[in-house]
Amino acid sequence: MNKYGKDFISNFYALIKSTFVYDFNNDVVINLVNKFFSHIKTLFQTCNQIEILRYRDYIFFNKVRMRFEVEGYASLQFIEENLKRLGIKSIVFLPGMKASEILKFASLFKLNREGFISEYNRIGFQTIVVEFYTGEDETVPEFLKDGEQIKKTYFKALKVTKNLVHNLWKRQPVDTRSFRRIIYTLIDSLSQDEFGLIALTTIKNFDEYTYNHSLNVGILSLAVGQRLDLERSNLVKLGTAGLLHDIGKVAISKSLIDKSQQLTEEEWKIMKKHSIYGVSEIIKTRGLDDISFAALLAAYEHHWNYDGSGYPERPDQKIQPNLFARIIRICDTYDAMTTSRPYQILPYLPAIAIRVIWSRTRTYFDPILTKIFIQMLGLYPVSSCIELDNGEIAVVIRQNPTHIDRPFIKIVMDKSKKKIDGPVIDLSMERKINIIRAIYPQKYDINPAQYLI
Repeated sequence: MNKYGKDFISNFYALIKSTFVYDFNNDVVINLVNKFFSHIKTLFQTCNQIEILRYRDYIFFNKVRMRFEVEGYASLQFIEENLKRLGIKSIVFLPGMKASEILKFASLFKLNREGFISEYNRIGFQTIVVEFYTGEDETVPEFLKDGEQIKKTYFKALKVTKNLVHNLWKRQPVDTRSFRRIIYTLIDSLSQDEFGLIALTTIKNFDEYTYNHSLNVGILSLAVGQRLDLERSNLVKLGTAGLLHDIGKVAISKSLIDKSQQLTEEEWKIMKKHSIYGVSEIIKTRGLDDISFAALLAAYEHHWNYDGSGYPERPDQKIQPNLFARIIRICDTYDAMTTSRPYQILPYLPAIAIRVIWSRTRTYFDPILTKIFIQMLGLYPVSSCIELDNGEIAVVIRQNPTHIDRPFIKIVMDKSKKKIDGPVIDLSMERKINIIRAIYPQKYDINPAQYLI
């Protein structure tokens, strides 16, 4: 269904854009409407109707979420932006439509909201049904009313990860079946609600950094992998590699892992061996199959930098780490920078971490993967506490995939810095409000997590 959806969105986008430039009799328009009409007729052979639905940051095609991937990004962005601009909740295409109807409908997208509604009602389309948002809040579609399941998935995955690492540290048997099942569950959850699951990675537990970090890197890596449109079998390998990237640390003294002071040069040499130890730990845990090989390779290479530096030392600096290791390199760095640890009590602000990662593109990080990662998290990642130019304080609660610098925010303090239960604002629609800077939430005793869970 995702393939059908991508083709549908792409053809619909091309047709709408053509009506912005050419008249109805132009060959370009005629060819595009015929192509789109033929595609719709093919879809009706397996579907009773075709529905595009917009909810928050997502576009759904027949209840399947369309992902913002490298291929087809422009067309999906265009459709999302225009449905939002026109206040359209859903468009349903029914059997029996004519090519002339599709052409007239596509041409309406050049109008503003009032003009679109007026012309849509005047023409009286019989086989194209549009539902508009009328209230301030976007009601949750019935098939999406399972946000609690996302939370259950995250905390169940955290429990499985904790048990795995704990048992390895104690040299006790591990339950690989539970671990394998949780990888599949995370993949399914990301397909359903990418931003919801990513938001949960911002919940940090100082006392359980090792487990939180492993899970967060796994989730962030999977999210990048989905944006690259990796096949499910490769996502399983990537997710496993992400969760197990630091598993070699179980072979290092826990007192050294938890040391609160700066490591000595000798201690740092020992710590850097976790990449090597990870290979043997993965083989002992999972045996040696395709998934294990991908995980152990990523564990060994995830501290190799894009410019040839990093550790362990490689025989030739021109040898690039594999794709999974390059993805994990970015996700590992970001989560580590934004998390409190014994020797880093005050972590980087998420927005600052994003800028640091961007500044190290082509030295530490793959430039294409870095762009995808930043596009996914935005310039002000979820949980960021920000100061606005009107004096109010807000928390970023959702990303805007088409406007990475203007997310959805929740106002939590008024201009006098009094705590309030303020409105949720889509900054892409409220151009008069601007972000001045990211700030530490501790400054105003704000807990961003309470607005995310």
